Amino acid sequence: MNSVPPTIAEPGSREPVSRAPAGTEFGDGLLLFDAGCPFCRRSVRWLLAHERDGSQLRIAGLSSAVSRRIGAHYQIDFAATDSIWYVADGELSRNSDAAWRLAARLQGKWQHLGALRRVPRPLRESGYRFIGDHRHRLAFVGGERLEGHARWLETLTPEFCRRCGLPPQLADVQ
Repeated sequence: MNSVPPTIAEPGSREPVSRAPAGTEFGDGLLLFDAGCPFCRRSVRWLLAHERDGSQLRIAGLSSAVSRRIGAHYQIDFAATDSIWYVADGELSRNSDAAWRLAARLQGKWQHLGALRRVPRPLRESGYRFIGDHRHRLAFVGGERLEGHARWLETLTPEFCRRCGLPPQLADVQ
């Protein structure tokens, strides 16, 4: 599942443009994922259903125009990867780092999955890659597409860029 070699420092180590306002730490973020993968789609649906109240996580496919625009900023061709990527507070995370950061957004007992960050990174990445390599066997064929979902991000607005800590120049011309 991971076609990008593992790194110690995540790509896009650029300083955040702005931080989310206090009290909105689970409000905004963007998850980029393989929208063509049934396992990935089901996982994203599960994540959205178990998020904390007030969460405003947005989603987009790795091959989408939004991904291309953000990828140009971070100098990454997301469409050439099959990792998950998470953008929040101007920081870009992928694979198991993205997974534990996303787990921190969950409600109830599920938020304890965020403790995965304590597992040594090589072990987390091995587990992530194992699941990724077998993801097509872990999900039934089909599964509803997410392109029409209310959280699907079609365009980048200056406000969304600001809330995610991205430069406003990434916004689509309106």
